[in-house]
Amino acid sequence: MTRGVPVAALAALVLLLSLLLTACDTGFETPVVATPASLYTTPTPTIAPTVTTTAGPVVLANDIRIGLMGPFTGPGGAYGLAIKRGAQMAVDDFNKEGGVNGRKIALIERDDKSNPADGITNVNDLIEKEKVLAVFGTANNPVGLAQAPIVQKAKVPWVIPLASGTAITREPGSPSYIFRVAMVDHSQSQLVVKFAATRYKKIALIYEDSPFGADGENDLSAQFQAANITPVLSESYKPNGTADDFKPLIAKLKDAAPDLIVDWGMGTTAGNIKRAMKDLNLDCPLVGPWNLSGPDLHSTANGLENDTYTVQTFSVDTLLPNQLDFINRYKQQFKTDQVDFPSGIAQAYDAMRLLCQALKQPGAAESRDKLRTALENSGPYDGVIKKYDRPFSGQFHEALTYQDYFLAVWRDGKMYRVNITK
Repeated sequence: MTRGVPVAALAALVLLLSLLLTACDTGFETPVVATPASLYTTPTPTIAPTVTTTAGPVVLANDIRIGLMGPFTGPGGAYGLAIKRGAQMAVDDFNKEGGVNGRKIALIERDDKSNPADGITNVNDLIEKEKVLAVFGTANNPVGLAQAPIVQKAKVPWVIPLASGTAITREPGSPSYIFRVAMVDHSQSQLVVKFAATRYKKIALIYEDSPFGADGENDLSAQFQAANITPVLSESYKPNGTADDFKPLIAKLKDAAPDLIVDWGMGTTAGNIKRAMKDLNLDCPLVGPWNLSGPDLHSTANGLENDTYTVQTFSVDTLLPNQLDFINRYKQQFKTDQVDFPSGIAQAYDAMRLLCQALKQPGAAESRDKLRTALENSGPYDGVIKKYDRPFSGQFHEALTYQDYFLAVWRDGKMYRVNITK
């Protein structure tokens, strides 16, 4: 009996060493984020290990990797936050529903800071290093215009929830890999001019001195001409100025005496324009694109944003049950009573859900080309903005159209829907 004890101990030691050697061969030490699985191989049915890094959340090797792009810091941070939160709500819902045969979506995030150079770096990194199946996001038009040829050349599906530049989805190349669930500047200008023509007689046009402003001015001028409207003043301005910087422009506007100012610019700039108008006693409503709907206008104008109209697709003063439920879920998930930039959040949610729906089609979760085809053949889907019967087709990659837009007006820090005859 005394010799049996060491034998048993030796057997136990051999068993322990065997288990340790087996564990060392599982690949647990391999950083999944740094060495993702190929997009073009059949996913392994086994549960892969998870790795947490300082670069982002836990990612499984078997996850469907989607690149999430936007201005998450910097002057466009409010727009990036809308993209991030709307997309995250949609991904959470999709993953809870089981994903694609148990495979879940993992969002790989990159911050462009509203800088085209960063946007180029980010999209290249997501495509070449992270090997994402698709990219999602972008709020800033110059960033989107810089990214479009890269995405198209790489043949990576891209779903845009915010950037509204008309030319982004018209990037040359066939078939197109660029899809959008957002407002489009050309159509926004139609609604703005329709609103102006039905209510006002003397209209002034101001626009920021940038590619975004120049494109807006071109669209608006064509719409004004079609409506037989000649603005009493048409002038550009340098963006990002202070209230004092805009006073010479406001003095010109005051001399022109408009009863409506069309401003094609950003929220922070519009806030400073409103402050300059207050200082020079120019009391006149302002109307512009969706960019005037962010919290940056409210914080900059500091209560002077009243009578500012902006194009929207979703409003918190809705009475529709599914939209009210979405608003309540947003408040609960992000522990807030304030829904900043509701159109951006809703567009990001619907855009990501349409991408998720396409992923369920055969082969779409493994192949970029099959996912692109699946997006063109997706639908119907009951979104929070509307029911999408056939959101995309081979010739048309805009899921939202002019008929889905409306105007909202700022009143005491909140936006309310305005009904006009379209």
